[in-house]
Amino acid sequence: MKNTICLIAGVMLVTLAVGFSASTAMAGEQMPPDQYTKVLLDNDQVRVLEAIRPPGTKVPMHTHPTMIAYYFSPCKIKHTFPDGRVKVKEAQVGKALWKPNGLTHAIEILGDKDQHVLVIELKAK
Repeated sequence: MKNTICLIAGVMLVTLAVGFSASTAMAGEQMPPDQYTKVLLDNDQVRVLEAIRPPGTKVPMHTHPTMIAYYFSPCKIKHTFPDGRVKVKEAQVGKALWKPNGLTHAIEILGDKDQHVLVIELKAK
């Protein structure tokens, strides 16, 4: 548990340091809140969310600014992009994804495992 907290804190610090030098404009609506998502921090520089979503959960089209996602559990995710493309990906435990140019998509949790993810979004200055 202590190692996980240290890892999360380290990821957040690195993300903030790198992200302050970049600016990304929001191209659409931010990730909508739902009963599976908890906002851990939201200020003028960063928004940190934790989501634990069961299989079958659908999140409508939304845009993330520059972001990191860190997965606490393996899961299968269907991504649908604004142009209609669809990609199904397997999230791996302990993997951090960096999206410096942001991301616009809708998602659906597939398979039989919950999605447990920490999302760190950097806000444009």
